[in-house]
Amino acid sequence: MDKKLLKLLAAIGTFFLNLLLINAVGKLVVPEEWGNDSTLQNIGTILMEIEATAVFVLLSVKVLKIKINIGRENLVKGIFRYGLVICIATAPEKSIAAALPHILLSFVTFMCVGVAEEVTCRGVIFGACREYFGDSKKGIYLSVFLSALVFGGVHIVNLISTPDLVIATITQVIYAAEFGVIFAVVYYRSENLLPCIILHGLFDFANYFWLCFAGNVNEALNVQNTTDTDIISAIALIALCSTFVISGLWQLRNIFKNKPAEEPANG
Repeated sequence: MDKKLLKLLAAIGTFFLNLLLINAVGKLVVPEEWGNDSTLQNIGTILMEIEATAVFVLLSVKVLKIKINIGRENLVKGIFRYGLVICIATAPEKSIAAALPHILLSFVTFMCVGVAEEVTCRGVIFGACREYFGDSKKGIYLSVFLSALVFGGVHIVNLISTPDLVIATITQVIYAAEFGVIFAVVYYRSENLLPCIILHGLFDFANYFWLCFAGNVNEALNVQNTTDTDIISAIALIALCSTFVISGLWQLRNIFKNKPAEEPANG
């Protein structure tokens, strides 16, 4: 088997297996009542994302030899130009006036999520796709969409912990894939994973932000974990997130329009 293909399959396979293992351990070991305690849930998420980050950094450095670019280069441009559409969607609706401890814990939690998921999905999986398919126009498009589909598809494992949220989980699979497109484009253009980590963490935090101001955070969390999404809301969310795909495709189109067909595209 081609070594590059083997590397790509190893990255994707490890991603799915690691998430399945984490969810299975959480289901079998963690007490069920912890799922309704926002503080314990956040701490558990932080530990899970640290584990995932460590596994994939080790995998990329020691086994796959895939370089993950993280630094200051193109940081501002990656966030406010390439990822502008995410910045617009990230703005929270409520001002920061109370619940500071929970806000800070939630912020740290979702930044850890951003680190882990960007290292695994863009740093390793998109990197492996790019090595396999190459830096041609076709190769980059395939890398963007395959890594996005993997990122979206893996969210189906959330049914293990929340089996009643069928519509919500399917919706998450679809809009996460849409997110995957723009994040891959931001990483490709900036050659820096840090903008993706920051945007990812901020977006997830903004979606959770309102919960910090609930009178009873744990009660609100319980309702969130047991109430499925209605079809209309699901369609609206998927349609809204389609702007990420449109932005990503528009950026790629402009990149390759200005490059000779035979010239490799490096961002």
